[in-house]
Amino acid sequence: MRLLSLTLDQFRNYEQLDLLFPSGTQVFYGANAQGKTNLLEAIYLCTCARSHRTGRDDELIRHGQSFYRVGIRFLTDQNLEESLSITYQMATSSKPSSRTIKYNGFDMARVSDLMGLFHAIIFAPEDLQIVKGGPAERRRFLDILISRTDRAYFRDLQEYWTILGQRNRLLKHIRDTNLNLTRSNRSKRSQDTKITDQENQTGEDVQLNKKTPDEQKKRTSIQFKMDDYLHLDVWDQKLAEVSSSILRKRLDYAKYLLEYGALSLMHLTSLKEELSVSYRSISGLDSSMSKKEIETYFFNRLKTARDDDIARGSTAQGPHRDDLSFSLNGQDARLYASQGQQRSIVLALKMAELVILSRRTGEKPILLLDDVLSELDASRRHQLLDVISGHQVFITSTDVSMFQPWDGPLHLYAVSMGTVTPEKAVEAKEKKEAKKEQIVEVKVEAITDKKD
Repeated sequence: MRLLSLTLDQFRNYEQLDLLFPSGTQVFYGANAQGKTNLLEAIYLCTCARSHRTGRDDELIRHGQSFYRVGIRFLTDQNLEESLSITYQMATSSKPSSRTIKYNGFDMARVSDLMGLFHAIIFAPEDLQIVKGGPAERRRFLDILISRTDRAYFRDLQEYWTILGQRNRLLKHIRDTNLNLTRSNRSKRSQDTKITDQENQTGEDVQLNKKTPDEQKKRTSIQFKMDDYLHLDVWDQKLAEVSSSILRKRLDYAKYLLEYGALSLMHLTSLKEELSVSYRSISGLDSSMSKKEIETYFFNRLKTARDDDIARGSTAQGPHRDDLSFSLNGQDARLYASQGQQRSIVLALKMAELVILSRRTGEKPILLLDDVLSELDASRRHQLLDVISGHQVFITSTDVSMFQPWDGPLHLYAVSMGTVTPEKAVEAKEKKEAKKEQIVEVKVEAITDKKD
């Protein structure tokens, strides 16, 4: 896959921009805070309609404007030229915010339809949170990866959150109803105690003067409570069904990340580091379970935890609470790995993502490297460049000198204050002996083929 052009309108610090990209590696260089990362962000946005830096589209709009538009043209590995654009309009007092996605000129009704059309993988400083951040960061990484190869998974996620919201609202309703009944019973017992004390003092049967309880109202309240629990059974079944699909696919992709990620890290570190990846979910869940077995198991777990969920007013277990665990040389990478080691793990995961996308889509993803090379030592930089050869690469950097020895062609773009100036292409350096090229090829193939 190759990106042919990028068009920006009111995006971040760019008023308007049109860039054409020849084949080869593209390098955006310049001082910090000039707009280099914004270019990669715009390209990545076209993969899933979501920025890798923020979940708020309003933040992507140029200051003082009310909309943004990002458009790309790209060439697939089947030699088909296609186009894609995303336009976002900020909400006003009379209209809600809106987003329009066009593919080859046609409107797309759902974001899920965008998944899998354009493939780009970004390596950015924010990605360090995949290892050192909370579970939500790791779930997001895994969910986006799966969604880009399986649109049904993205729709399952949307359905899951809808059902989870319905179940949580019902749990809160049942909890509040139970609390109100408890308060009512306490009030009634208190009233009965006062009546008994009065009878003891006067010797009269005050019970005769007491108001008769509304039995019909009591029966209606009990019936409502029974109906609530029947509705909860329905939501439990629906939640278990969609969860089983999500969990089965997450377990599969965690295995892929382990296979290719471990190989990638060994390649990056010259066999010095060993990576382990595991999916942490509800207790007792086994990776060998079928989708139906997971559904039955999770449904029973929901039933067992029902009273606790009602008391809490929310669902305490499920895909929304799961996590990916990374271990480096047998130790928890989040707690014990150095920042340099954590960065290498993220790169290994991204390289695994590259292999997974390539194999499952038949397309070579575009690579977006946001100031990554400057963070690597010479050895790991060389190993990374070996792996990404054959892909179109976009790189940001403050130091263009590090690209002087490069297997080109290399295209430089000076970025300053929201202006991008293409410069003369740097021709490829002379190829070294065929023996070295063969070694590089073997290294690349090792990552993708060793586990076959």
